Amino acid sequence: MAVNKDKIVVVTDSVADIPDSLVKKYDIRVVPLYVNLEGKSYREHLEIDQDRIYSSLLSGTPVKTATPTINDFLRLYRDIKEKESPSIIYSIHLSAALSGTLNAASAAAAEVNGVDIRMVDSKKAAIGQGFVVLAAAAAARQGAGEEEIDSIIKKTIDGCYFYATFDNFEYVVKGGRAPFLAGFVKKVMLLKAVITFRENGSLGLKRFCINRRSALTHLYRSVKSEIIGSGMGRCIIGICYGNDAGPALILKDMVENDPDIEVCDFVMSKMTSVMAVHTGPGIWGIAACPAFVSRL
Repeated sequence: MAVNKDKIVVVTDSVADIPDSLVKKYDIRVVPLYVNLEGKSYREHLEIDQDRIYSSLLSGTPVKTATPTINDFLRLYRDIKEKESPSIIYSIHLSAALSGTLNAASAAAAEVNGVDIRMVDSKKAAIGQGFVVLAAAAAARQGAGEEEIDSIIKKTIDGCYFYATFDNFEYVVKGGRAPFLAGFVKKVMLLKAVITFRENGSLGLKRFCINRRSALTHLYRSVKSEIIGSGMGRCIIGICYGNDAGPALILKDMVENDPDIEVCDFVMSKMTSVMAVHTGPGIWGIAACPAFVSRL
């Protein structure tokens, strides 16, 4: 890896589900999305914790979300420019097919002169998005230049696979993020659907399973199939969950006990409040991407 002396900064949003320890280690700047509850707006992680959101959802209290404002991004970009004089800012965000966050970031970047701010649509969300961010930040930390980082970002987006299942699809259907499920409402209420990200960053239906256990098994088998079928080799596995870590640990155990999957590291993360509003508290997801470091 060629050593680059220029300063490179990586920015993302709070939907990336990157554990705080890794955010700090790789010096990632995180712009929070907003959660609107009982007439007040809160920046997730900073002004309201996940447990309160999960409790509100379980009690039936209406919760809404909103993207960061243009000014949120503008303040951060200008602060980075003035204090750190970077050559490039990579701003990597959740799928533009699911949120207007990338649009807000792009509008803010257009108002900042004197620094190259590069917008990246991760085409993912949750830890799938997080892996794209971590790959870029790890490369920058190791001294990679822009061409190498650009290549790593593309490789990670193209080579990252993500699957998820939910206990209650009412949240997903009402939120409008998965319109393809609207025609399956009765079936969805009885079965467990497994969804994935399409190449354009939208959500797509993989299949229906009869219960949670079979859905978890399908998540594991789907990721294994992608790892082997793509010739990925050594990989990093991410597992995210809502208010119940138990099934996530079962999923982790399935992967750890499979001799055909060569895992160099695991990332376990609790789903952010914004994602939980649109998926419900009962969510479990798994992502795999090519290993970009030996250990996170």
